[in-house]
Amino acid sequence: MRLITDWQLSCRSCASFQVPSDFFGVNVAAEENPQSDDYILRRLNDLDINHVRLAFTYDSFDSPPQRLLDRIAAEGLDVMLVLVPPRERAHAILFDSSAQDEWVAFVEKVRNLYAGAVKIFEIGSTPNRKKWSGYRLRSYLKAWELVASQVQGADVCLAGPNVQDFEPHANRLLLRAMKRNSVAPAVHTDNLFVERVIEPEAYDHRALGRFATGLIKLNLIKKARILKSIGDRVGCCRFFSTCFFWTTKRLSRTSLWPQQKKVDYQARYLTLAASSGALDRVYWGPLICSRDGLIDDGSVDYPEVDHSTFYGSVRGNFADFITTPAFHSLAYVSRRLKGSACDGAVNQVTGLHHYSFTAPDGRFFHLCWCRDGQAINLNDLYTADQLVVAQFANACGHPVGHPMAISEQVLFIDFPGATSQVIPAVCLPSSYHYQDEDVFYLSTPDILGIPRRDQDWRGAYIHDRESAKLLGEELCPDKLLSLPEQAVLRDSRNRLWNIADPRDPHRRLTVKLNRPTGIKRWSYYFKPSKGLRHWNNASIMLKRGINTPQPVAYYERHNNSGVKESYYICDFVDNAFSSRQVCAAIEQGVAEFRGLNKQQWLDFLSDFICRMHNKGIVHRDLSVGNLMLTQEDDGRITPHLIDIGRARITRKGATGRYRLLDLMRICYKLSWSNRDLFIQCYNNHWYRKLPWYWRLAVGYYDIKQGTKKYVKRQFKRKKKS
Repeated sequence: MRLITDWQLSCRSCASFQVPSDFFGVNVAAEENPQSDDYILRRLNDLDINHVRLAFTYDSFDSPPQRLLDRIAAEGLDVMLVLVPPRERAHAILFDSSAQDEWVAFVEKVRNLYAGAVKIFEIGSTPNRKKWSGYRLRSYLKAWELVASQVQGADVCLAGPNVQDFEPHANRLLLRAMKRNSVAPAVHTDNLFVERVIEPEAYDHRALGRFATGLIKLNLIKKARILKSIGDRVGCCRFFSTCFFWTTKRLSRTSLWPQQKKVDYQARYLTLAASSGALDRVYWGPLICSRDGLIDDGSVDYPEVDHSTFYGSVRGNFADFITTPAFHSLAYVSRRLKGSACDGAVNQVTGLHHYSFTAPDGRFFHLCWCRDGQAINLNDLYTADQLVVAQFANACGHPVGHPMAISEQVLFIDFPGATSQVIPAVCLPSSYHYQDEDVFYLSTPDILGIPRRDQDWRGAYIHDRESAKLLGEELCPDKLLSLPEQAVLRDSRNRLWNIADPRDPHRRLTVKLNRPTGIKRWSYYFKPSKGLRHWNNASIMLKRGINTPQPVAYYERHNNSGVKESYYICDFVDNAFSSRQVCAAIEQGVAEFRGLNKQQWLDFLSDFICRMHNKGIVHRDLSVGNLMLTQEDDGRITPHLIDIGRARITRKGATGRYRLLDLMRICYKLSWSNRDLFIQCYNNHWYRKLPWYWRLAVGYYDIKQGTKKYVKRQFKRKKKS
């Protein structure tokens, strides 16, 4: 339904804004080799960013930090210099006169050297993190008072207090005390992280606990506006977010493509920060760092003090530095956004984020994305005529040919030749994203999950970027049942059969028809359909790097989907064997099975299961028949989880109790001596020990299975008689 006026009203709900030309910045640090300064300046030029933030302490004089500072200042870049005392001396400023004199002398020396070259002097860093900075709030206030009295009346721009994360009580207390005792900073600074909630759009569940998450609704925009208002009350002219980043290590826990997720979150953060209307500038964290940076320095260590407090130096050799996708994303996003005017925005908390921009040169473009795991068809938003003339690019500026949907990856849409702002001509139904909110759409460099909906069915299918086949049409339920069956794998409560893959007739797909019967129909009134559960679990497992046959499509009825038939379609794994065969070979005392001995097999299987648990995945039905294995010609073995409809998936790693739900099942076919070896291997991979009662859990499962088998035998005997 075309409701242009509704879309325009939605756009007006978010106030228009213009992104400042100096909105984007980055933190830099020096490396021992003087030639690295040239490298850093070349990379800053590639980013087209002129605003840098650099940390300076007592031993920075006549050392690489001063050398880099001199070079940057000579190039005319806009520098924010962070003046910090050594961590062991920070608190002593409160009561030790020698520490106070040392601090004052340091600031005076820096000011005399760089008063004309440095735009902003930031005093101290993260005073609410005493473990990192050494400050307590009172010692920080003393350090500020000494500096403020020193530069009183001088033409110096001071910034502070650089509170870590969103702790508005600390900002309010410090800013009011700074103004009362000396002078308020001209620039209010805060490390406005959102890494702990992962997604930039997410409500912060750690502010006042999960129970209040939906009540206070603290997201990035609201946080920025709250902190901005705190600064305004004491007369702060501007508000900067001085450090934000996502670590590769943290992103690796929930994604097999952490660098891509860093790109997604970075672009989304920058757009939201600009749209808040509260922030005057944002600085990405380290320019060069293997864990946090835009450029990978190849190092494996990390300093004791977090980079958000003191980014003092670069490790590694600059000849080995590698730019990451996030580097190119920052360059492209900043180049597109700075100076652009936003003509309208739609922000759906659980779904679509859509911005309409006018570039400084008068060209019109849109920027859009969905929350993680969500997707919206482009033809639900634009007409065919609009899509034909549109040009698409990702957050790194690479062209995207004919995308099918808006996903969690940021999408730029340009309309060359347009003489006025392009308004999406097809308005989404108000409940569109809520209806499909429970569906997880996989988004990888090669595959994108696409929503599909018609009069009778709703579902999703994958769009293989290398294939022109639209599987949503080829495998819809109306056509699926008419396709030739190659083999029937099971036909009881659930029916499984193989069909030819429409993309390649030499490959096979597995179709699972779920048809709840009996009392399960009542319990399934309160559960998602099995087709949806299989689709979601498979998509999340693949995203986290845990192998399962690749999902292809799922379909279910619109209403009461849990108690009606649903379809799940996935790739068929050829030439697979199960871990049942492995356990049987181990119990038979075979010296070697498929090239591995008993110890190697137990170590391999326990390693995979432990990684699965560490990724927050509990199968809950991990029998030996549900862990399939394939072997390549070179001997490499790959595990695949099947029958995953019961899996439980959490953001954090599984607890010991949940791990036992899988381990007691996978151990069932092993003798007690081999169980001991298996659990020992598992503990070695977990770097911890399972609870002492793991034997009780395994013994309980033995009794449970024995009882089930006995009851089944008795039932069969009575049936025969």
